[in-house]
Amino acid sequence: MEKIYEVKGMTCVICKANVEKTLSKIEGVNSAVVSLMDNEVLVDYDSNTVNEKTMHDELVKEGYELIINKNKKIDTDFYKMIISIALTIILMIIAMKKEYKYIQLILSTIIIILNIRYYKSGFSSLINKHPNMDALVSISSFVSFIYSLLTILLNKDNHIYFETSAMILVIVSIGKHLEEKNKKKTTKFIRGLSTLIPMQANLYEEGKVSIIPIEQVKKGDHLLIKAGESIPQDGKVIEGDSTVDESLITGESIPNKKEIGSNVIGGTINIDGQLIIEVSKNTNQTTLSKIVSLTKQATTKKIPIERFADKIANYFVIAVLLISIITFIVWMIISHDIEKALNFSLSVLVISCPCALGLATPSAITVACNTATKNNVLIRNPEILELAYNIKTIIFDKTGTLTENKLQVVDVKEFNKDFRKVLLSLEKYSDHPMANAVKDKFNEETFELKNIKQLSSLGIIGEYNGDKYYAGNMKLLKQMGLDIELEDNGYSFIGVGKNKELLGYVFLADEIKKSSYKAIATLNKEKIHSIMATGDNEKVANIIAQELKIDEYHSEVTPQDKQNIVSENKKHGIVAMVGDGINDAVALSSADVAIGLNSGTDIATAAGDVTLLANNIDDINFLMRLSKKTMRVIKQNMFWALFYNAIFIPVAAGCLASYNIVLNPMIGSITMSISSIIVISNALRIKNIKGEKDENN
Repeated sequence: MEKIYEVKGMTCVICKANVEKTLSKIEGVNSAVVSLMDNEVLVDYDSNTVNEKTMHDELVKEGYELIINKNKKIDTDFYKMIISIALTIILMIIAMKKEYKYIQLILSTIIIILNIRYYKSGFSSLINKHPNMDALVSISSFVSFIYSLLTILLNKDNHIYFETSAMILVIVSIGKHLEEKNKKKTTKFIRGLSTLIPMQANLYEEGKVSIIPIEQVKKGDHLLIKAGESIPQDGKVIEGDSTVDESLITGESIPNKKEIGSNVIGGTINIDGQLIIEVSKNTNQTTLSKIVSLTKQATTKKIPIERFADKIANYFVIAVLLISIITFIVWMIISHDIEKALNFSLSVLVISCPCALGLATPSAITVACNTATKNNVLIRNPEILELAYNIKTIIFDKTGTLTENKLQVVDVKEFNKDFRKVLLSLEKYSDHPMANAVKDKFNEETFELKNIKQLSSLGIIGEYNGDKYYAGNMKLLKQMGLDIELEDNGYSFIGVGKNKELLGYVFLADEIKKSSYKAIATLNKEKIHSIMATGDNEKVANIIAQELKIDEYHSEVTPQDKQNIVSENKKHGIVAMVGDGINDAVALSSADVAIGLNSGTDIATAAGDVTLLANNIDDINFLMRLSKKTMRVIKQNMFWALFYNAIFIPVAAGCLASYNIVLNPMIGSITMSISSIIVISNALRIKNIKGEKDENN
C-alpha cells in the first residue's frame, strides 16, 4: 500500500536522502520518496510485513519523526521559538555581568532544551556520517555551551559564551520558521480536485428516478442529469441533448454540444437541456480520478535540486572538526598547556559558527518572497527561485492564461438596420456566455417577443407581429430556411434572421490579454522557447499563436497530453508551465516551475509554485529576473561565509600567535555576529529590484 506521512526534522537535501535511505532499508518497505517542500514522504510498503510504528521508531533513531496521526499531533515549534527569543533577549542583557553566570547557565540550558531537535538531528547526522546543516548548528551551540560550563566549573576568569550558544539556535530557528512559512501543502490541491464530483447521483431505472450516494454508482448505470447539475461520472449520452460547460476539465470557455452518442466527463456542468447517460467507468477510473492520481505521482517525483550550502555541509563540518582536533594536539605539543590548547581548539569551533552559512539561503529567499508579493507575484514554493532564472521553455495554457477567458464580439456584419435590436431582443432571454458577450457589446432598445423558445445547442426563437425572429448557429439558420455558406475561421458564430431573411451575424472570440503580447515578445528576445498547449481547435489555436508570435503550439490536447509536452521538453532544460484551470493540474505538478493565475480555480492556484496575483503574464519575466538576482545574492553570501572561515579559522587556531595576533572565543563570537549581519544586509539588496525594469546589476 502507498501512504503519505509528514516528517519532522528535515531541513535540507541531505535530510531527504537520509529519510529515504532509512525507510528503504526496512524490510517490507518497497520505496520511499520525500517531498522536501511539503516535509512529506510517500511510502510504498507491505502492511503485513511492516507497520507504521516500526517506520517511526527507525526514523527517530536518525533524528527525525514520522507523524502517524496528524490530527492529534500539536506542533509546538512556533511557541518554542517565541519563548527562546524572549529568553535570549534576557540572556543578552545580562551576558556581560559575571555575577549572573549561573542565571545565564539556567537560561541557556532552557533554550537548548526547547531547541533540542537541532541537537538530535545534527548529532544523528554526524553519527551516520552524513552531516547536515543542523550538525553545524548543534556543534557550534554545544561547544559554546560546554566551553562556558567548563569555565564556571574550573572557576576560571575567562569570558563565558552562554548567549552565543543560545543565539545560534534562535537565529537559525527564526530563519527556518520564515522559510517554512512560505511552504504550501499539496494536500489542499488533491482534496480540491476530489470535491468536484457531486456526493449524490440520480439513478434512472425503468422510467423512475432515485437518489443514491456517488459511491454506489457503477459502470453501466443510467443517470439523469438535469439542467444546472454536475455530471457525476464519465459516461455516454443515451437520451436528450444539451450544452455542457467543460471548462473545469478542458479549460475552454465555450460550452460543448452534447447529444446521443456524445461522451461526457464527470465534474462538468450540464447547462440547459436534460441528459440521460450510461456510466462508462467506475469511480476510480474517471478522468478526474486519473488527474488526481497523476498529480500525486508528479508531486512526489524526485527533482535534482540541492542548495549550495547543503552540498558543502559534509566537507565543512568534517574539516572544522579535524582542524579543531589538530589545533588541540599541536598546541599541547608546543605549549604543554591544556588550557591554552583547549582555548585555541574551541576558538576554531566558535569562530566557525555556521550562522552566516545557515542564513545565506533562507535570508535571501525570505526577502525575495516578500519582494515578489509586493510586485503581485506570490511565491508558494521558494525552491523555484533556484530554477526560474534558468528556464529554457515555458508552456502556456491558452484560455484564461494568454486570453481573458471571456468572449467578445470581434466582427459584425449587418444587412438590416434592425439587426442589433433583434439580436438583443432575443439574447436578453439567455445567460449563455455568447449571449452575455453580445449584451456587453451592444446597447440598443429592444422589443418584447412572444413564444420564446430556447433550443439546446442551436439558439433562440421568438415571434413578433406574426414574424419569426431567431438567433443561433449555422445549423439553426439552415433549419429556418436560410442557405448560407461561410468559411470556418475558427471563431464562434451567431446569425440573426427574420422569417427567411438574414439580418446579419457576429463573430466572437476569446480576447488576448494585453500583458501576453509584452510577455511573449520579451521571452522571444531572451531566446526562451514559448509553447502554447490548448484544448481548443486547430484554427483558434493557430490564430492566437500567430497573433502572439508563438512558433510552437498544440491544439485539442488533453490534461495528460499537456503533461507529456512538459516531460518531453524537460529533456532539454528547465521547464515552466503556466495555467489557470483544472486541466492544467497534472502539467503544473510535472513542471520544474509551476505558475498559476489568481483568476483561475483555487485548485489550479494551489498546484502552482507561483501565483500571478494581478494575472499579468509579463510578471513571469519579473520572476525570472528576481530568481537571477536571488541566486546571485545567495552565492555572494555563501562566498562570504566561506571566505570568513578561510581567513579567521587559521587565526583562531593560533597560526599568527607568534605575531601576538590571537583570536579568543569572545572575538570569534563577535566576528560571527558581524558575518551574519553582512549576510542579512546583502540579502536585503534584493528589495531593490523593480517589476517594471530589467535587472542587470
